Amino acid sequence: MFVKAFCKISLFSLAILFFLTNKAQSQENQGLYGETLCNDPDFHCLTVTAVTAEKEIKTKRGLKKIGVLMPQTWLELWPDENEREIIMKINRLNIKLKVGMTIAVPNDLTAKTLLDFSPYEKKIDAPNKKLLIFDPNLLAWAAYDAEGKLVRWGPAVGGKKGKLTVVGNFHIIKKSGPKCRSGKYNAPMPWAMFFHPAGYAFHGSPNVPGQNASHGCVRLFNDDAEWLNKNFVEIGTKVIINPYE
Repeated sequence: MFVKAFCKISLFSLAILFFLTNKAQSQENQGLYGETLCNDPDFHCLTVTAVTAEKEIKTKRGLKKIGVLMPQTWLELWPDENEREIIMKINRLNIKLKVGMTIAVPNDLTAKTLLDFSPYEKKIDAPNKKLLIFDPNLLAWAAYDAEGKLVRWGPAVGGKKGKLTVVGNFHIIKKSGPKCRSGKYNAPMPWAMFFHPAGYAFHGSPNVPGQNASHGCVRLFNDDAEWLNKNFVEIGTKVIINPYE
């Protein structure tokens, strides 16, 4: 986000609805990051489908249960919290699943951590100071210590076409807390870490949608933004924003 200020249904009906929803959502979600991993031999991909769930509605005769189509959820698909986190972050998605979405799943998740799936090198030449990188093509950020060791990485999305994130080398100039909001859009920007006087920042968001979609800021999962803000980023921390392809 770019800111100028700191801070009961018949089976036939169900089938038709499923078909139309599936088609529409498939078209809507083309190009999400997870689809790029479908040809990787270390991954397999699944398509989110609809399941029938019961819903209570009010009628003149009282409450009535009907069957409605609902997309599968992250929790239903991956009850294990660690596996669910890895899959969400690999796909660069923290939004609710929609019918037709393609989700990439590692073939082997046994004893794996998120670091095992990093798109960044685990060791680089020592930068001699903390370094925070964002790549709008990888849709990911990386935090390196002064010795060049990858400390942590996570999903991120930058500015969409027409509102691209500024590219170049910068430094963190201001940090804010969990209640920070955009001065221009009045939208939440929890744990914002500003790196440009025009208001560009890394910040948490519940809307990391698997493709660049912001007004210029770098959106992170909320837990990652909080971790960076509290445990890694300091005023003066070097920031590199890689160019868009």
